[in-house]
Amino acid sequence: MILAATVAYDGSSFAGFQLQKEIPTVQSHLEEALQVLYKQRCVIHCAGRTDAGVHATGQVISFDVPEIRPRLLPSLNALTPDTLTILNVQPAPEGFHPRFSCIARQYEYLISRSPGWNPFLRGRVWHRTSAPPAGEFQDMLPVLIGEQDFGAFTRPQYLDEGTRRYLDLVELDEKLDLLSGEPLLSFRIRGNAFLHNMIRIMIGTLMMLAEDCPPDERADRLRDILDSRERTRAGRTAPPQGLYFRRAYYPEEPGMEQAGLMTLADYPRFRSNPV
Repeated sequence: MILAATVAYDGSSFAGFQLQKEIPTVQSHLEEALQVLYKQRCVIHCAGRTDAGVHATGQVISFDVPEIRPRLLPSLNALTPDTLTILNVQPAPEGFHPRFSCIARQYEYLISRSPGWNPFLRGRVWHRTSAPPAGEFQDMLPVLIGEQDFGAFTRPQYLDEGTRRYLDLVELDEKLDLLSGEPLLSFRIRGNAFLHNMIRIMIGTLMMLAEDCPPDERADRLRDILDSRERTRAGRTAPPQGLYFRRAYYPEEPGMEQAGLMTLADYPRFRSNPV
C-alpha cells in the first residue's frame, strides 16, 4: 500500500534530504522510524530533494507499507527528531509518485536586511545588510518567467543533462517575520522543476545585479547571463538557510485532494519532469 505524507523540517539539523551513509538526513530518519514500526525497510521517495541547511514546510513523500497501522502519524512523529514533523499521512492515489506525479514546486527565499543580527533568525534567513529594498529587484523578475534555458544557474557538469525549465511565478515583497518582528525580503518562485542549486544561484545573481548594476541595465544583464549558459557570469550561490520548500502541486485527478495533496488546474505539462 502506497502512502503519501507531507513533512516539514528544519534543514539546519540535516545533511540534506537524500540518504547518505552514516550522516543524518531527512530520509534516513524517516526510514529508521518506519523500520521500527514495520520491521522492514520502507524506501522514502520525495517531491524534491533539498540540500543541507535547506528547510521545508510542505515536502511531499511516499512509502510502501504492508498496512496502515493504528495511530501511524503520532507513532512516526514520536520516532523522529523534533526538527522533523510528519504533518499528515493518507493512502495515495493509484500510480502516485511524489516526484514524477508532481507538476510544480514552489519555494521561498528569505533575506534579512537588518543592520544588527537577530538571534531568532539564526539559521533561517540570509543575513545581507547590503541588500537593496524590494523595489530594486522588480524590473528583473519578469525576465525569469516562462520556459527557457537556466544553464547559467547550475554547475557546469549538469549542462548536458537538459537545463530548460518553466517558471510561472517569480515574486518579491517584504513581509514581517512574526517570531523576530523583523521585515524580510521574501522571494517566491514556482516552476515545473529546478536544476541543482538553481534557486540559490538565481537569488545570488539577482543580489549581485541589484547591488552593483545601474537600474536601467539590470534586466538586460540578467538576460545576457541566461543566454550565455555560463556559470561564471552568474552571481554567487546564496546560502542554504534562506531557502524553503513550500509546496508540491499535483494535477487535479481523482484521489489527489483526498490524500492531502495540493492540486493545480491547467498547469503546463512537460515530457520530462526532473527535480
